[in-house]
Amino acid sequence: MPAASFVLRRQALAIPAANLSVRALGLAMRLGLVVYLARYLGMDAVGQFGLIQGAASLTPVVLGWGVTYYLGRELVGRPPFEAGRLVRDRLMLTIASLAATGAVLAALMLTETIEAPRALPWIAAILFLESLAFDLHFALISIGKPVAANFLLFVRSGLWVFPAAGLGLAFPALRTLDFVLLCWTLALIANFGVLLPILAAWPLAAIARARVDRDWIAARMRGSKLIYLNDLGIVGMAYLDRYIVHSMLDLRATGIFVLHWAIANAVHVLVTAATVQVSLPVLVSAYREGGDREWRIELSALVLRVLAIGAPLALLVFAVAVFGLPLIWAEALPISGPLLALMLSSAIIRLLADALNYGLYSRGLDRSLAGTNILGAIVAVLLSLALLPWLGLVGVGLAMVLNASLLLVARAAVLAARHRIGPAERADD
Repeated sequence: MPAASFVLRRQALAIPAANLSVRALGLAMRLGLVVYLARYLGMDAVGQFGLIQGAASLTPVVLGWGVTYYLGRELVGRPPFEAGRLVRDRLMLTIASLAATGAVLAALMLTETIEAPRALPWIAAILFLESLAFDLHFALISIGKPVAANFLLFVRSGLWVFPAAGLGLAFPALRTLDFVLLCWTLALIANFGVLLPILAAWPLAAIARARVDRDWIAARMRGSKLIYLNDLGIVGMAYLDRYIVHSMLDLRATGIFVLHWAIANAVHVLVTAATVQVSLPVLVSAYREGGDREWRIELSALVLRVLAIGAPLALLVFAVAVFGLPLIWAEALPISGPLLALMLSSAIIRLLADALNYGLYSRGLDRSLAGTNILGAIVAVLLSLALLPWLGLVGVGLAMVLNASLLLVARAAVLAARHRIGPAERADD
């Protein structure tokens, strides 16, 4: 038994280590891309890329209708055919939503009601493919394949940086944002090719032939109104700040914001991959099978892991960005120590809040979860609008810290109240 226990502990450590390694490599590539854009295309290009990146993250949520929230919980423990059919139906809803939205936008552009953006073909392809990849990413995590999910994320968000920046360095004519977007599009296509062997055990032909469960889609859409607002709140807290900066300042300021955000977000994504993501199925199973006591043990362990990994990593990233990079490049990047310190602090606080968010999710406290996230999004926008004119970009960083702290307190208060209720608590969805 001791030997078996050792093997289990080693396996439990192997998955977070693999997730961290894959995410670290992908993030290094994306950070390298931001540095490449800043050095060779200018901060305006970083700002433009950041706005497109934000749109690619907002689109899957805006057109997701909150269904992914329930899908993730329903996929846990399902056999391949049932899981595959649910994922297929989810993708059908996404494709229909994208097609309808695309038709409306195309009509508005043809009538010159709105102006067509530059590089429209690449942007449209990126938004379409990223939306599908988003759904599949969370599906893979829910069926217990977080390493595969993060590897595919690396393929579509990190691997392509090698040709995008490498060829740009070798051939100055390719140092354009259009070429960067082309490489991103090709990587998204490759992502789906790599996915096929990962799902080799799934009966794909039978899944494709199965009847689309329109009743399931309709029921999930009807029941997802609050969760949809919740999803909008979460993604809004992450990406709306750059649009506020762009509207109130200029494209260069947006680029500086995106540069700092990319550095701080690297810490958030790495710790999420190594700890929070892999804990979701564990928390759900612990509450279903072990009850309140087992669930509290798992959540406490998650919070400790977040702190143990996140805090040292944030300090290391700050030291490298503020003190290390100027030693490497004579032409220093416009990195602000105070702004980066605020954003890194916000990332750590947000990670702790995310852990509690997963706690709410695993207990089925959907209304409490949605309420805190919706309120958080509103507060985030208000704080940024209030502090940006007063303190500039540092004001946005301060707003991020304050908002993350409020989220942490709100979620902790909800869980504490539910704990006092005791085992007779009911899910509030």
